[in-house]
Amino acid sequence: MTLQEPSLICPNPKCGKAFGDPLLLKDLSKTPTESYYVCPHCIAKLDKVPIRDKEPQRPTPIPVEHPKKLEETNSKSCPHHFGYLKTHARDESLPDECLTCSKLLRCMLAK
Repeated sequence: MTLQEPSLICPNPKCGKAFGDPLLLKDLSKTPTESYYVCPHCIAKLDKVPIRDKEPQRPTPIPVEHPKKLEETNSKSCPHHFGYLKTHARDESLPDECLTCSKLLRCMLAK
């Protein structure tokens, strides 16, 4: 939703507010359906509304960066294979070198 500078003034003397975009009201009680622009504050019918030639702004697409594949090689300080923690028994304690490894979570979630 874009904010427009007020360019129209409500013709209703009790309202008289300025606004940028009027509302389009469709009167479904009449056959055929009647459509006209109204003040967004008091719903007073507007006689003349300037038609603006504007296209709806489409958001610019954001390029998607695909995640890099996880490294399946051992780091220099890791004596175990990548994915060791996924196969590690839950009742056994984790090795100390695994607790300080930067790839701890990736190793636990490895496929």
